[in-house]
Amino acid sequence: MEKKENMGTPTVRRAPPQVPQSRTTATTRLDVSAYLLVRGFAISDVKLNESTATFTFKDPDLKGDAGIKDFYNGAQVPANEYADSQKRVRDLLWEAKRRG
Repeated sequence: MEKKENMGTPTVRRAPPQVPQSRTTATTRLDVSAYLLVRGFAISDVKLNESTATFTFKDPDLKGDAGIKDFYNGAQVPANEYADSQKRVRDLLWEAKRRG
């Protein structure tokens, strides 16, 4: 009886390389931006593209998308904190427009 020899190397399956997720969350909505501020996210950048401002938030725990989903599902935050955050977001928007 003839013994077959292994011709070649065995195939090793490897998982595809993981694409690192962004450590930021961005939105163009002022109300969502104010909500995220109240929830503890810090604004890292405000960019103006023609008439649209994009607010970018630091998101080290990758919870930004869940926070935005909570906003659209009717999550509540203290009204006075939300009002203060709205003012801050508007001020940042006007700052970005002045830098323009």
